Amino acid sequence: MSKRSKVSKKSKIIIASAVIFVIVGCAFFIFKPEETEIKYSVYTVKTADPLQLKGKVEPAQKQLYYFDATKGTVKNIPVKNGQEVSKGSALIDYENHTIQNELTVQQHSINKSSLDASQAESSVASGEAQVQTITNQINDTQQKISQSKSEEEKNALNEQLKQQQAELQSATNQLNQARFEVQRAYEDVQSATDVFDGQKQQVETTIKSEMDGIVSINEQGKTSQEVPMVTIASKVKQIKGVVTEYDLDRLVEGQDVEVTTVGDNKKAKGKIKTIASSAISDSNDSNNMASYEFIVEGDFTWSDDLSTIISIKQNQLILPESAITKKENKEYVFKYVSGKVKQTEIETQDINGRKVIKSGVKANEKIIENPDSEIKDGSEVQVRVND
Repeated sequence: MSKRSKVSKKSKIIIASAVIFVIVGCAFFIFKPEETEIKYSVYTVKTADPLQLKGKVEPAQKQLYYFDATKGTVKNIPVKNGQEVSKGSALIDYENHTIQNELTVQQHSINKSSLDASQAESSVASGEAQVQTITNQINDTQQKISQSKSEEEKNALNEQLKQQQAELQSATNQLNQARFEVQRAYEDVQSATDVFDGQKQQVETTIKSEMDGIVSINEQGKTSQEVPMVTIASKVKQIKGVVTEYDLDRLVEGQDVEVTTVGDNKKAKGKIKTIASSAISDSNDSNNMASYEFIVEGDFTWSDDLSTIISIKQNQLILPESAITKKENKEYVFKYVSGKVKQTEIETQDINGRKVIKSGVKANEKIIENPDSEIKDGSEVQVRVND
């Protein structure tokens, strides 16, 4: 066989093989079974993620003591920074030099009133003696009149008696006036003494603690009324948090929370003690969103002003809006159970833009996230998980 014939035969074989390969390939694509399109996705119902809010450690109780200029100047602060004190402990000693000067003036007033009272008592004693002397004279004259036998003598004695009685009246009036002056003088003494005693108490004033706690002193406060001179903070701590109006409904008094310190991640349990009913007045939120303070109580041994994160577990079940269908003012979802869908009536509540489940669906159940008009109760469907 010639060389040319061998080449021609080999070429025919290669061409035939290529044709067969193309035919088989076309047949594969033509007769390949059609894949079923997955139209629906499911999602597992879960409770809402924990709400996390910012907080700060502070004393459960705090008492601030500011400089009071009406009490004078600060003489002494008989406590130290960090000292633990009990209720009734002395915190600040004041002395008032102005009151001290007024006290000296008031002492002079007491002395003068006492002198006036003493002089008035002397006038009373003198008046009483004069009245007694004139009274004795009148008695003597009356006796002489009764014993006189001469008409002329009786007339003279009667004239003398009238004069003595007039003198007695005048002396009695003077005595009564002296007694009045004594009473008024002693009233002045008592009044001046009362003022003196009141001022004396103001010369030195001691401010005492109204609670048990730890002392903090700011020296600047000795002369300024802008900062507290002495602060008493309770040993028991609390967390003060802030929540916006958007999440306010998710907080309940008595609710359990977990508090974590920022930085070192120390954790402690707590409970929401109070929630403010009115918004923070100085809120500077750029979106004009109102913010509210709330207090968390618990066993917090951390330093004051330490920043924390307050984690609040949420029991609300939230559904995507796309999973809900409506019919005749009722709402439904399609649960996905063992490859089939089950139409289920639900009840929801709109809370600050969230669709919250009230009934019909439980946690960990699977629902069709994107139902359409073709899906029917009891249908078998293929789904993709979209958790």
